[in-house]
Amino acid sequence: MEGDSILRLARRLDRAMAGETLAARNPGPRRPAGLPLTRIDGARLDRVESRGKHLLFHFDGGAVLHSHLGMRGSWELYRRGERWRRPAAQAWIALTSDGAEAVNFGGSTMRIATEAQLSRDPRVARLGPDLLADHFDAGRAVRSLRAAGARAELGEALLDQALIAGIGNIFKSEGCFEAKVDPNRRLGSLSDAELAAVLETTRKLMLEAVESGRQPRRVYRAAGRPCPRCGVRIRSRSQGDSARVSYWCPRCQPPHFSANKR
Repeated sequence: MEGDSILRLARRLDRAMAGETLAARNPGPRRPAGLPLTRIDGARLDRVESRGKHLLFHFDGGAVLHSHLGMRGSWELYRRGERWRRPAAQAWIALTSDGAEAVNFGGSTMRIATEAQLSRDPRVARLGPDLLADHFDAGRAVRSLRAAGARAELGEALLDQALIAGIGNIFKSEGCFEAKVDPNRRLGSLSDAELAAVLETTRKLMLEAVESGRQPRRVYRAAGRPCPRCGVRIRSRSQGDSARVSYWCPRCQPPHFSANKR
């Protein structure tokens, strides 16, 4: 799940439950890590926020519920008493107010911590600049990307949450396509202006997706199809140790050096 989906979810949960006193329970066999459930059961939810791909529920008294959905997890919002669409045994945690119920099904992380503990958690503390933050600073984000080194490929660096938080595989490809920059180029071949253009274009696409609920699909998973701009066939290639696939148009996003041609 990408940062746009997490931000949209955070806003929805915050509108439905912030300011309410919540009952917390574990309907299924899984239990959150960290502090006991009693730290948030019966506590008022102050706010829900996203940080990159992390979802954070802040409660009065200084407790935080930290959720990361990974690739397949979800939070579902129901009216109180409404029948869930999935079995209770699959639910990790349920938060209930007077009128609503938020239920988590799966994910890679669910833990309860204090604000101080969260600030020391490397999964959160080491996040790079959040692309969707209200006060996003493109200059700072460019400097963060540069920390990957001159030989790092752009597509791989964009997915490193310690460099830039929030971008996933869809927006990596779609943002580079809109900015007309090849994701296979090495950072050392890119100017600060080019990197800033990729980041700002990707941010614009993601914020549009937050509002619309629809993610762009101009090149993502379109290998072999004609480019929507020029008609040349879209190409694809795995990048980095995680072998995440990038998609690009070889005409609209030309390589900087001939050695980069594939």
